[in-house]
Amino acid sequence: MTPNNTTLTTSATQTHLPPYDPEITAFEDTQHRPIPASLGELLELRKEEPPRDEDIYNDPELTIEQISVSGADSQIPAIILRKQSQTTASKPRPGILFFHGGGRVMGNVYVGLAAVSGFVKELDAVIISVGYRLSPDVPGISAVEDCYASLVWMSENLSAFNIDPARFIVAGVSAGAGLAAGALLMSRDRKGPKVAAQLLVCPMLDDRFITLSSRQFENGRGFYTAWGRYAWKCILGEDAERGNVSYYVAPGRATDLSDLPPAYIDAGSGEPFRDEDIAYATKLWECGVQADLHIWGGGCHGFDLFFPTEIGAQAVRTRDAWLRRVLREK
Repeated sequence: MTPNNTTLTTSATQTHLPPYDPEITAFEDTQHRPIPASLGELLELRKEEPPRDEDIYNDPELTIEQISVSGADSQIPAIILRKQSQTTASKPRPGILFFHGGGRVMGNVYVGLAAVSGFVKELDAVIISVGYRLSPDVPGISAVEDCYASLVWMSENLSAFNIDPARFIVAGVSAGAGLAAGALLMSRDRKGPKVAAQLLVCPMLDDRFITLSSRQFENGRGFYTAWGRYAWKCILGEDAERGNVSYYVAPGRATDLSDLPPAYIDAGSGEPFRDEDIAYATKLWECGVQADLHIWGGGCHGFDLFFPTEIGAQAVRTRDAWLRRVLREK
């Protein structure tokens, strides 16, 4: 393991590593997990996950409703997060469709939800967080289809939640951010719903591991490249060996990102997704789409969610400022 070293030596080359922020390395790395040796071990890891975010679940100002969303070929579990005092008579409000993290092989509707949940109380937003199907249980494009189906469903029900269409966005964290990007590409191509913006927090976008950062962080704090290889193998199965990978599943493969909503993308300098996230923002600009890109020096994957540090607080403040601009009443 090389999380605190400044160089990584391989048989072919020596790669210099950007250091982690000292505040981050002062904390135990509780997010660093060994790679499962079997499906059984993966299932055991899922059982160890907290079933919910207690801060959100126990907040007396919030109400949480469990629902099912009609998908392409199944019912998709989801939760609706609203203010306790919210009424249908309220003026139009913002809406956020959220996709959770977990490498697409783990996670639940609460994972990463704290990235947006504060806007329920601040701006009276309605958030629907979707429990898409995980790999390798249901591999391939199924999770993207779940997310697209939830986008269609929520778009068709904006009036029921009194959501202003001009303030309806899609958001995701890590694997969920990659699914958000894929669902929006699918919606563009199918002439489906449009949204005001997309929030992609440390998105997992590319299965190919061809970037410098993926080589730098083969091991490291939090989510590391070797774990990413395992997750993508679960997602893609034989498709990876056949070279038959859809850009809906791995949006980093897309060559045309035109006609997509404005994006906010952020990541840490010390995580494997750094360079694929930079490449995605660059491709958005190339295709005429506005994108705000922030790479936080010294941050590992999920640094702003898991570690109470000043760099994490700064990342949250910057992201929240963008969200306020997008979600406030025009």
